[in-house]
Amino acid sequence: METTLEPDWRTLGVLGAARGARGGGDGRLGTEHLLAAVAGAKGPAGEALTAAGATATALLAVLRDRQGGADATRWDSDDGAGASVPARDALGPTGERGVLLSGAAARALTGAMERARQDGERKFSAEHLLRALLADPHARAVELLRAAGVAPGAVLERLAAPAGPDAPDGPGAPGAPDRDDLDPLLRPTRDALLGRTPYRLPRWKRLLVPGFAKVNIAAAPMAWVRLEADGQAQRLGRRAPGTEHVLLAVLAVHEVACRHPQLAGEGGADPAERHAGGVRLARLGLDYARAHAALTAGRVPLAADPRAVEAYLSGAADRQGTGPLVEALLSEETRARRLVEALRGDRPDRP
Repeated sequence: METTLEPDWRTLGVLGAARGARGGGDGRLGTEHLLAAVAGAKGPAGEALTAAGATATALLAVLRDRQGGADATRWDSDDGAGASVPARDALGPTGERGVLLSGAAARALTGAMERARQDGERKFSAEHLLRALLADPHARAVELLRAAGVAPGAVLERLAAPAGPDAPDGPGAPGAPDRDDLDPLLRPTRDALLGRTPYRLPRWKRLLVPGFAKVNIAAAPMAWVRLEADGQAQRLGRRAPGTEHVLLAVLAVHEVACRHPQLAGEGGADPAERHAGGVRLARLGLDYARAHAALTAGRVPLAADPRAVEAYLSGAADRQGTGPLVEALLSEETRARRLVEALRGDRPDRP
């Protein structure tokens, strides 16, 4: 019988993070928890998942929906629950006492060890574990990945791609995250949602929101719009946003949220209700690209806003979504309303 290989130091952290990812589940550690933990790890495995769009933020949002509360989505796979084994049986002394592994998780760890042996390694890595997780099409890890809108093949291609300056990038690259029809101007918004490049916050705010990079901001649309409005203003050379930047933010978060309904609908909410303001603007014929182009071209003369931007932002709570915010922006003579009128060529409240 072959001896059990130990995980390397980075994979030890993955195993610890997987235990934390169980949340309110049944206590059994499955392949879905291992995959979510790998996504949050530094190194080639985490980078491959992140590049393909399966960030820790995205996977944990889907995982919370799958394992939380009475209305949780049922899994198609049981992950080999009937063949569960103690972690120590699969990992030896490295395994934590009292932790049960699903049958599929135990097989993935054993498979990772075998891959490490084939590579001549004395310890198995997160890359070995990721390949073993994706080798089982019936495991919950693959189901979780697909629920996040990512194909396993895209991750494996990205994992096999060369690192460094010769690594492929862009829409044509293996496993590349960018979609051909996504406006490049929206990529910062998309990357912030997925947790690739979180919004810059003052240090004191980051301390108040631990783990902010892994928060699903699509489930808190007003908080997302606040952050995005600051980002829009900064990208356009303004230190503070006006209502026109809030309008751009509403359009940006709505268009990006539509591409990630699994995040926008976390908790069973209707994405259209959460992002009702963006839905309304879209029905008026507006889109982010046109609004951004008109604003940056300076074609629309904009007077001062009648109230401070914060007055509009503070008037709507996250539970209400962005509908009340857009209503307030369009019901007064704001810079946002003037921009909408210019884009439509008439009053924004006409059918």
